[in-house]
Amino acid sequence: MLTQEQNETLCRVGPGTPMGDLMRRYWVPAALSWEVPEPDSPPITIKLLGEELVAFRQTDGRVGVVGARCAHRRAHLFWGRNEENGIRCVYHGWKFDCEGACVDMPSEPEESNFKDKVHIPAYPTVEAGGVIWAYMGPPEKKPAPPLFEWTQVPATHRGISKVWQQCNWLQALEGGIDSSHINYLHGGKPPGQRYDDNTVAGRARNLSGAPVIEVVPTDYGYTYAGIRTLGDEGNYVRGYHWIMPWYQLRPGIPSDSGASGHMWVPMDDENTIVYNMHYTFPEKAAHDHLMDPSEASTPVWFRDAREPVGAGNAFGDDVDPSDNFRATRNMDNKYKIDRELQKTTTFTGITGTNVQDRAVQESMGAIADRTLERLGTTDRAIINARRTLLKAVKTVQDGGEPPGVAPTYYKLRSRETVLPANVQWFEAMKPILFQIDGPKAPATA
Repeated sequence: MLTQEQNETLCRVGPGTPMGDLMRRYWVPAALSWEVPEPDSPPITIKLLGEELVAFRQTDGRVGVVGARCAHRRAHLFWGRNEENGIRCVYHGWKFDCEGACVDMPSEPEESNFKDKVHIPAYPTVEAGGVIWAYMGPPEKKPAPPLFEWTQVPATHRGISKVWQQCNWLQALEGGIDSSHINYLHGGKPPGQRYDDNTVAGRARNLSGAPVIEVVPTDYGYTYAGIRTLGDEGNYVRGYHWIMPWYQLRPGIPSDSGASGHMWVPMDDENTIVYNMHYTFPEKAAHDHLMDPSEASTPVWFRDAREPVGAGNAFGDDVDPSDNFRATRNMDNKYKIDRELQKTTTFTGITGTNVQDRAVQESMGAIADRTLERLGTTDRAIINARRTLLKAVKTVQDGGEPPGVAPTYYKLRSRETVLPANVQWFEAMKPILFQIDGPKAPATA
């Protein structure tokens, strides 16, 4: 349970807020590269950390992320002309480059130097992993560019999608790092029915509805595990990483050849863009489900999202890119819940694992009142994340460097495995979770 002041600190992300100042110390996912596919293509609107922005790809290929409004009379630059290395406001023709400088002011006398004194907000950008990242913090504090393993593999080895979630970023993050809800929210069976005993995950769900959650702090956030008993077989362990402030790395399918993850990026205090990543380890052949639709034996992708069927994030059926990436199953249509399906087949009656996530997280309200919560032992990852975030806020306020800024997370991997009951998971899985020399944890059956 948090105090109201702590809840406000964690959830408010606009300019000048404590959490906003913290988040601006990291590279922020701003858009997918294909949203501005070629030089001089149309600009797009984005909202990050409470700021209205536009993104555009200049003639020279560089991507600009700049304030959304012209410095002249505040007209929106989404209507602008992206041409000749700048975006031109259609109201009076003022033009700004990707660094925010006014480079042309045709409505002023030709001899005027007024344009040299005019700027709009602009943020440095890099492209990595099919994502445009913006740095919105103090220039002198700019960290090294993001270099997760998934950003370095070939495009054939990764897929990424995004979706607008209509609640505060912390609700979405906490739902993602919570391992205990899997048996229930994502349950493929109604109460009283068993899962498939021929799979490790099925046996674990049948034997244990209350996993043991263990957290190991690190210099980037923490690594953590959800541990479920398999009786005489040992323990079924899923190892994850939480990387400050909004990134989770989790086991892929199968976990010995790939990984998945999410980034929960605040648009403002009450809205979030969720990026969903899936990638194959570079030493492995690309998964069939990470291929283009024309090459895959099973057509599971929509456009460039490369999102596995069942998650509820595929562009087209699940997410509408033309409507700010809003989910097609949402609060307005009650997520298309099927009560008969809920009664006979699944725990929720809602189709799509991440649709189920969004349904319960958005149902908590735009900003959940955490002063009324009652947290249990399986909420350990959530409790630790809140403490880490609050401590990082204080560190930045005191002039220090927050965790996760230094590039210590580049080689991280996630994994699920079965371990003997008397084996400590962190020591056994450390070689694969951190890609260091040593015995490798076995893959699950």
